[in-house]
Amino acid sequence: MHGRDEDPGEWQPVQPRDQVEHVETAAALPSVSDDVALAHIGSDIGDSTSWRAGVSWLHTHAEDRAYEDVDALGLPVENAFTGTSRTWIADATLKWSPHGNPTQRSLKVQGEYMQRTEDGDLAFDTLGADLSDSYSNRQSGWYLQSVYQFIPRWRIGARYDALDADAAHIGLVDSGALTPADFPLLLDASPSRFSLMLDWSPSEFSRLRAQYAWDEARIDEEEDHQIFLQYLYSLGAHGAHKF
Repeated sequence: MHGRDEDPGEWQPVQPRDQVEHVETAAALPSVSDDVALAHIGSDIGDSTSWRAGVSWLHTHAEDRAYEDVDALGLPVENAFTGTSRTWIADATLKWSPHGNPTQRSLKVQGEYMQRTEDGDLAFDTLGADLSDSYSNRQSGWYLQSVYQFIPRWRIGARYDALDADAAHIGLVDSGALTPADFPLLLDASPSRFSLMLDWSPSEFSRLRAQYAWDEARIDEEEDHQIFLQYLYSLGAHGAHKF
């Protein structure tokens, strides 16, 4: 959910492998794009505040979009989806700095919501049993984050993000040919995470950051408490600095 006026180094969504696999169904996999529409509006509120909001819509058709999974016995299989995928996104950003000067203090609040629905056919174990039947699913996700620069070069921030993958309607399961355990990546899931960060920029070329994340994305529903320490720096040609 991610070209929407973001600081690419602001948050670190690093997850253990089992977490990444569990929310993989909410990621856009390769398909043929058919239609795209988007619109954004924005304005200033006085001389210290500005805002922007927009919506985006994407309609695609997938043909044998393959992904790897395991069956009920834990054996690897390759499944494939063929059908239509529709995604819509709403995003908004609010920025504040005294008289438009962000060098002393500034605040940025940003959020985004997206929802995807898919309808078509799902093939199970395309290299083996090659069973196929109807498939439909709806997935959504959102985040809200805020970063506040309280003195020059020092910032604090908070972020909450979540996904909601509803239980898919799988024809092969509804007919009794297979069980939900044969499609573990398509099981109902609602991972979420809350993050806090503090960073300091000693110069326009470098930044030190400490970040804490409370992550509830594991398949076994165990909580992860993660701490990240970063040192970011840039070399070579760069744009005008903010100092």
